[in-house]
Amino acid sequence: MKRLIISILLISFSIFAQNDVSKVGTTAGDILTIPASARGLALGNAVAGMPGDGSVFFWNPASATFVTETKISASYIPWLVDTDFQHFSVVIPVDKDLVIGGYIAMWGMDDMIVRTEQEQQGTGQYFDAGDFVLAISAAKKMTDRFAIGLNLKYLQERIWHSTARGFALDFGTVYHTDILNGLKIITNLNNYGTDMKMSGRDLDILNDPLPTGDGNNGEIPAQYSTDDWALPLNFRFGIATEIFKNDLISLIVEIDALHPSNNYEAIDLGGELNIRDMLFLRAGFSSLGQSDSIEGLSVGGGLVIPTEFGKIHFDYGYRDYGDLGYIQAMTIGFSL
Repeated sequence: MKRLIISILLISFSIFAQNDVSKVGTTAGDILTIPASARGLALGNAVAGMPGDGSVFFWNPASATFVTETKISASYIPWLVDTDFQHFSVVIPVDKDLVIGGYIAMWGMDDMIVRTEQEQQGTGQYFDAGDFVLAISAAKKMTDRFAIGLNLKYLQERIWHSTARGFALDFGTVYHTDILNGLKIITNLNNYGTDMKMSGRDLDILNDPLPTGDGNNGEIPAQYSTDDWALPLNFRFGIATEIFKNDLISLIVEIDALHPSNNYEAIDLGGELNIRDMLFLRAGFSSLGQSDSIEGLSVGGGLVIPTEFGKIHFDYGYRDYGDLGYIQAMTIGFSL
């Protein structure tokens, strides 16, 4: 196990040593990078090593081994530029070592008027766009200290009548130590998968291959060829620990280092104050140290209400996005 941890550290250092251009805007599947829950948003995305909630498979599938009850969650996030994001997930412990589940995520926008160079007021048609992700997930404790997890994901992007499809996987680990109140070391590789390429009838055109010739057919069926676009691959390495605990409150803090394929390296930082397992106060920063980042402070909270059928969870998250305004997220969950 020591050799495994040393290997993970060496790989992490070698990856983070690479520092070239940011490659912003060079990947597809941006829905894969949207925070999936109000809790994660409030914690600045630094939640991969914390006790898992209903959205745990999105953040780090290995952390699902923290879950001992069946959990269901639904999140709604009014996203940037008048778009919407929804996330539905389930986590089911099979036994003390195996947890299964999955999630569905959707991003979409309202209809917009189709405009052309000749008809700038609109053609009378409308178009929309939307993304969809379906994940099947599993996590397993390999020892009493080490756990692994996996997400298998199907992704679809659509704009009007054109669609791109792909597959991806996430792989995560959690290692429990004996130091600093059970410090956890987490690694997570997200969105390793196929490239995306748009196809559909919007790309069909009629072309004149010889516009200066006489007597030729000026309406030859043809099609635009689109490029392949990679998914937003991201490697996360972090540590999380409970730095304070008594009979009333506890405080857990996590710090993660990120190496995304479509941006510069950055740091995510988050902390959660737990009051009697009923009230939660959260704060964090996402993308610290990233050049030209617009993300600011994240805050939020949660409330757990026990009932005779289980527990109901309410979570709220807020994040500042600079010139783009702010994002608010709401999640409701059930523990059965």
